[in-house]
Amino acid sequence: MRKRRFLKTSAAGALALTLLFGTQLPVPSAWHNLVQQPVAHAEGTDAKQADLNLQAAAGLLMDVKTGQILWQKNMDAKRYPASVTKIMTMLLIYDAVDKGEKTWDDIVPVSKNAYGTEGSSVWLDPSEKWTLREMLEFIAIPSANDACVATSEFIAGSEEAFVARMNKKAQELGMTGTHFADTNGLHHPDHYTTAHDIALMARELLTKHPEILEITKIQSKMIRNNTFKLENTNHVLGHYEGLDGLKTGFTDEAGYNLAGTAERDGFRILSIELGAPNDAARVDDTIRILDYGFTNFTEQTVATKGEAAPEKATIPNGKEEEIDAVLDQDLIVALKNDQKGELTKKVTFDEVEAPVKKGQKLGKLEVMQDGKVIATGNLVAKQDVEEGSWIRLMFRGIGHFFGNLFSAIGDGIAGLFD
Repeated sequence: MRKRRFLKTSAAGALALTLLFGTQLPVPSAWHNLVQQPVAHAEGTDAKQADLNLQAAAGLLMDVKTGQILWQKNMDAKRYPASVTKIMTMLLIYDAVDKGEKTWDDIVPVSKNAYGTEGSSVWLDPSEKWTLREMLEFIAIPSANDACVATSEFIAGSEEAFVARMNKKAQELGMTGTHFADTNGLHHPDHYTTAHDIALMARELLTKHPEILEITKIQSKMIRNNTFKLENTNHVLGHYEGLDGLKTGFTDEAGYNLAGTAERDGFRILSIELGAPNDAARVDDTIRILDYGFTNFTEQTVATKGEAAPEKATIPNGKEEEIDAVLDQDLIVALKNDQKGELTKKVTFDEVEAPVKKGQKLGKLEVMQDGKVIATGNLVAKQDVEEGSWIRLMFRGIGHFFGNLFSAIGDGIAGLFD
């Protein structure tokens, strides 16, 4: 405790002592608190992975709420995504609507370029009029390549410009093993990704726009005055409890891919598999991955919104020098049922000076496992803090100085008797 008070000698105290004694004392740099508190255990990506006997070349299981990777197989291996690409296309459609660039009721023109797209499943015609929302359905349900091209041209002016947005978004999401060359996943040697990167963009879509699941769970739908049937390419739908998405993909070069997601009792998980040999294996692999998640993991709240950090935040120039910092959200992690061990909590405070407003960010609380962060929440001020007067800060600094001085003397005397 004595050492902690020494670290908090303020700039005002140093100034006051300079005025009193004519000696400039060094002002300590910003300090960080580190508090470790055991709470529970969860399996990490470095742990020995269960053998799920997948037929796919690569796979991954992620907790959507936290982003924790609960299981993986070759998750960083570069693979061809095929139509799983369309997760990014759908994400950017939502982005365009959110930014006010487009509305869901806008009519999307079908260009000759889109009309001639390879692998069409809706067979869009330039004479037809479809809304942006309908185009999203065509992309999500039957995986329409022509709808991807038409929509990308409508939003960005050209498919090439839209692809540039896709690659920019991938960088923003930390998708370091990905490069897109088209909007729909038709094979291109420079169009690749990883299971981990697919999970990152899928989680972004699911957390920012969960309403997409109202579309991806549709198994079939009639259009064109009930003369044309849209069939969902995800054949796990209807055969697995809680499954409501997300996107399949297939080319000869990629094999059979699937990003699947299911929710049970509020616990949503995401499975990725790449390179299965056929559709039956793709379905079986997805079920194996999801079963592993629901059987072996449960979610646990390890810190609650409004909970105070173990250490107070220091406001060196504030009227109050120390205040409570509280969480702005619940922190939830997925924990493996049959393992023992510990998680740790790490508190880090930013350099903050008064005035401080209630709710202002002061730092963060991280939940860590095996040295890796698996959940993070902001720590915010529980109260307003006014700037302290110069006289208050001066006497505070003097108090710290003499407190530290006497502590040092006391420690020295005690040391003589050790």
